[in-house]
Amino acid sequence: MVDAARHPKITIKAYSEVERVDGYIGNFRAFITQKPRYVIEERCTGCGECVPVCPIEVPNPFEMNIAPRKAIDVPHGQAVPLIYAIDIENCIKCYQCVTACGERDAIDFLQEPRTEEVEVGAIIVATGADHFNPSVIPEYGYGRYPNVITAMELERLANSAGPTVGRLIRPSDGQPPHRLAFIQCVGSRDKRFNEYCSGYCCMASIKNAILLKQEHPEMEITIFYMDIRSPSKGYEEFYNRARQMGIRFIRGRPAQITEDPETGNLFIEVEDQDLGQVLEVEVDMAVLATALIPQPDTQQLATTLTLARSPSGFFMEYHPKLRPIDAPNDGIFFAGTAQGPKDIPASVAQGSAAAARAARVLNAETWEIEPVIARVEPSLCISAQGKKCGLCAAACPYNAIIVEVGRAAQIIPAKCHGCGGCVAECPQNAITQDHFTDAQIVAQMREYLREKPEEKILVLMCHWCSYGGADNAGVSHFQYPPDSRGIRVMCSARMDQDLVLEAFRRGAGMVLVSGCHPQDCHYISGQQVAARRFERLFRTLERLGINPERFRVEWISAAEGEKYARVITEMSQKLASFDKAALRRENEAARKAIMQRLLRWRSLPDMAAVLAEEEEEEKEAVLE
Repeated sequence: MVDAARHPKITIKAYSEVERVDGYIGNFRAFITQKPRYVIEERCTGCGECVPVCPIEVPNPFEMNIAPRKAIDVPHGQAVPLIYAIDIENCIKCYQCVTACGERDAIDFLQEPRTEEVEVGAIIVATGADHFNPSVIPEYGYGRYPNVITAMELERLANSAGPTVGRLIRPSDGQPPHRLAFIQCVGSRDKRFNEYCSGYCCMASIKNAILLKQEHPEMEITIFYMDIRSPSKGYEEFYNRARQMGIRFIRGRPAQITEDPETGNLFIEVEDQDLGQVLEVEVDMAVLATALIPQPDTQQLATTLTLARSPSGFFMEYHPKLRPIDAPNDGIFFAGTAQGPKDIPASVAQGSAAAARAARVLNAETWEIEPVIARVEPSLCISAQGKKCGLCAAACPYNAIIVEVGRAAQIIPAKCHGCGGCVAECPQNAITQDHFTDAQIVAQMREYLREKPEEKILVLMCHWCSYGGADNAGVSHFQYPPDSRGIRVMCSARMDQDLVLEAFRRGAGMVLVSGCHPQDCHYISGQQVAARRFERLFRTLERLGINPERFRVEWISAAEGEKYARVITEMSQKLASFDKAALRRENEAARKAIMQRLLRWRSLPDMAAVLAEEEEEEKEAVLE
């Protein structure tokens, strides 16, 4: 941070918040609010003379609330920039800090928040993570038993710059512990709280255990674990070194911790899974290795930057394998635990990678985008006719559409990612998607269903997941019947209800809509939009007289080739059980109502050409 602060091309906006971000890759506009320090930055020398005279003490979050801080303070001794700030909520305005500051005259209680606009080409999100609060696990007694602490509290107690100057003591009586226990996976790998593995905990506990063992060879240290996960370079050797030093490892998740009220000692009940025995281990202190969780304001920042979040709450990357650092929005990159739990080496590597990705953007005079973007036909947009709509803007997860009454909706190409959600939501068919127009999709559908359509399953697949699942089924040699025909689109959000109805109008036996799982959607909310849309379609099919069992929605990832083959096999078996003559009667009975619903397609020039060609073919067939 010191090097960064001294760099002529780096500006640190400390004690600030990003309120809003507009624009797109290469042309972002960030609105940053500088919170008032009540200390004039240019005049503060960081001498700290104001601190001793301040009469107010409050818990210090940097010291995990073990030690106090004053109402005027810096986060820690190595803070950059080293400028003091007044905690106005706890300050009693005794003005003793003003007197101590003297001629520097750096205290200003009249400061107000100020917002400035900054133009940037790329954004790196490196907000870090928070720690799980183990007090919600009553069986471990955190918050009730003073000698049950978290791993971060241990870090501060054992740190030479910490509140005890590196002397490890028990909170209950201030005595050094002789028997210490580490309990792993507290709040992680637990369906009650967080199912994911936090990744760093095993090695962090082993590190602290080794450091304490080196300083206090007589100390008895026990680590209770479910699985020791040490996959990185040198980690397994580090684990073996801990065992050789006499640190005891017991495989088993402790059931509960109880306290001897007289001595403050703790009793840990656990089943040793290797021995098949229930043990009760007495220790002086217990250290809980808590899970990493997202920062409390992650959702707020996700809204500000239009980012997706995984089910665990961390920011979700564009693609976990191909673009693990990129956000779904071009020009935004992730570094460190903002994107998910990871240890220091992984965070450093991702930070370097994010900087390199951002440098590519900053060094480019122009930036190429994917050509699969949406386009608006102004003559069909009802906003241009003075009517209020905006459904397309509401459907866009990237804020790429501007809607003003009296003007046709406008799409910002640099912000459009081509999911097609706006195309399917527009009731006037005023929006189309390059390379995936309705006419192109219907033309494929016509050829697939030209002969014996009632014996075929038409499949609409999203490009990123279910289409990959179908490919996976092929290369993995998963067997399934040959009666399915697949049409690829970029996202399930692009799949219009009208396309399903058109398939039945053309006589399809069954229709499958398939896309990503909710947590895997590459277009932030595309899957959720599609799920809601097709949930309504089942009722529509019933009203049209089409058996809803002929329509199916499945979410299939690119790795689930077996699932794709299984779904097609099940649908093929179901299709075989239907009477084909009955299917033809159903389709024919619903044909007129579907055609009436699809009349607006004729307003589209390319679609009108496809339908006209089809009608000409039907006339020739009748003449023959």
